[in-house]
Amino acid sequence: MPRYRFSYVPDYFVDTVEAAKACPDSKLTTQLNLGLLDKTYNSNDVPGAHLAGEAPWPRFRRQVEWLNRNSPDGVCYKLLFLLRHGLSVHNIIMAKVGREAWNSYWSHLEADGEMTWVDAKLTEDGSSLARHLGNLWVEWDVLGVPLPETLYTSPLARCLETTKLVYEPVMAKHGRSLRPVVKELLRERLTNHTCDKRSSRSWIAKTYPEYVLDRGFEMMDTLWKKDRYETNDEHVARKRRLLEDIFANDKSTFVSLTTHSYAISAVLEVVGAPHFRVSEGAIIPLLVKAEEVSRESKGN
Repeated sequence: MPRYRFSYVPDYFVDTVEAAKACPDSKLTTQLNLGLLDKTYNSNDVPGAHLAGEAPWPRFRRQVEWLNRNSPDGVCYKLLFLLRHGLSVHNIIMAKVGREAWNSYWSHLEADGEMTWVDAKLTEDGSSLARHLGNLWVEWDVLGVPLPETLYTSPLARCLETTKLVYEPVMAKHGRSLRPVVKELLRERLTNHTCDKRSSRSWIAKTYPEYVLDRGFEMMDTLWKKDRYETNDEHVARKRRLLEDIFANDKSTFVSLTTHSYAISAVLEVVGAPHFRVSEGAIIPLLVKAEEVSRESKGN
């Protein structure tokens, strides 16, 4: 039985569905000020909780902290920064050959003689966009955007590198070392596409020695199968286990998840948020409420 009932909290950020419609290919890009609406909150009614002239992000942070302080036992809130990896080699090949040819043929191969896409790496453009996001984080920091207390990343190479390029500058500014946690549960929906077959534990540890490998992280990829697809229900269940793990074991309020397109869709489904697509290299905040299911409910 699930430990938590998850729900997204609306009305703090722009309407992501409508915003996505205005973006290229209807895929949501990073929004100005991360899409935060400039408004007052319940916490402003608490004496001393709101400073005159306080900027939107510090005000919002106070609101989230107020929600957690004033919620009943078993209820908590976390702000998730959902970060999709930058443009990667497999995205280029798919655009070149077309989605149908990619799914039926090219995705099962490892290379085309010019490019390799097993555990697909970032392209130069993908790296450049991730660096741009890193610069934006330094600017957002000045505006009072709360720096994630914990960074989680998919173990696929494009996410590992995106995490480094996006967060290393702002972490260095605060004198914090980059210590993302690598989680298998954050992987893309499992298919027989070779771009989603991860590299070995030893390669990750050697290439990103500062990263923390999640407990039970195996040497070789035992999840990827060349003859098996993960159903959408199985994928959503995996993302539910991810959120259960984070809400049960991580006391952080502000958390970043570097992941993939379908993975973000699965997270949205778990928390009951409206569906929208996210562009490569975009970051989207999502306020999530978790209510612990009582023992009585579990027994019914």
